[in-house]
Amino acid sequence: MYLWSHWVRDPIPITSAFNSLVLLLTFVTFCPAESPTPAEALGGYLARSGDEQSGCSDAAFTVQIDASLPKLGKEGSMRGLKLVSHTGQSGYRSLRFAGDSLVKKAVITRFLAHDTKKHERSLAVARENYSFSFDRTSDYNGLTAYVFRLKPKRKRVGLFKGELWLDATTGAPLRLWGDLVKSPSIFIRRLRFVQDYLYPSQCRQPVRLIVTVQTRIVGEVELVAWFHRIESQPAPTENLVLGSDPATSLTSGH
Repeated sequence: MYLWSHWVRDPIPITSAFNSLVLLLTFVTFCPAESPTPAEALGGYLARSGDEQSGCSDAAFTVQIDASLPKLGKEGSMRGLKLVSHTGQSGYRSLRFAGDSLVKKAVITRFLAHDTKKHERSLAVARENYSFSFDRTSDYNGLTAYVFRLKPKRKRVGLFKGELWLDATTGAPLRLWGDLVKSPSIFIRRLRFVQDYLYPSQCRQPVRLIVTVQTRIVGEVELVAWFHRIESQPAPTENLVLGSDPATSLTSGH
């Protein structure tokens, strides 16, 4: 009681205390939280790696896919919607295609089928499948990224050797790229992919996906897919038939 009554009588301690409080609040408000270490950023990413559609539940994306077979001089493109249900399942609808039918059947339709397939845990980016080593920090569109090298622990179809880029401030994924260590087919020589993510976002849906395949018959196959999240869905995701053949909803444009 004495101390409080003394502060009330003496304006100097009151002013000093008030100024100290303002400085403290200013420090708390404007000083950012401490950034994670590379190990902490990687640990946070791997803790969520089992959920491929983390943060994307009941989401809708506009999709633009451009594919080509340069050696044959053939190309095609597709536009539509990708919907992700509350359970994490994904599917496509309202698809419109323009271009060569070979690109539609051999490239784009196969990509859609693969993208809507539930992937095995044994192929996830996780410690049981890969060894991770911190390599460097690098610039990524004005952001500082922690770059980790990924090396599969065994040579298996679906696993790759490449890099994982995480935001040094939040630990959110920025880029994932790699080369498959084992060909899924005798007709495929090499396959490389690059996934770029939207920042800031906890959704694991890439904003851009680039796939380049070297084949033994038709040469190089190129595919670039863009995904942009939309705020209002065109229809509830529970009305979407998930896991169906994408080719059944892929129509040709005019």
